Amino acid sequence: METLEEIIKLLRVVIIPLGTTFRVVFCFIKMIYDEDSANSYKKKIWNAVAFLIISELILVFADMLKYYYGDFYLPSLS
Repeated sequence: METLEEIIKLLRVVIIPLGTTFRVVFCFIKMIYDEDSANSYKKKIWNAVAFLIISELILVFADMLKYYYGDFYLPSLS
C-alpha cells in the first residue's frame, strides 16, 4: 500500500503539473507558428488546464475523505 501512496504523491506533485505545463507551452509554441489553427490550440490549452484543476480536486477530495474516515485497509485474507 505504501508503493501506491508513493505513486499517487509522485503523480500529484510532479507528473500531472509538469505534463500540463509542457502541454500548454507546446500549444503556445504551435500557436505562434500556425496562426490558422489558433482557436484549436486555445481549446487544447483550456482542456489541459481543466484537466489539471479536476485532477487536483479529485486528489484533494480523496485526502479529505481519508482524513475524515481514516486510513482504511482491508485485513489480509490469508
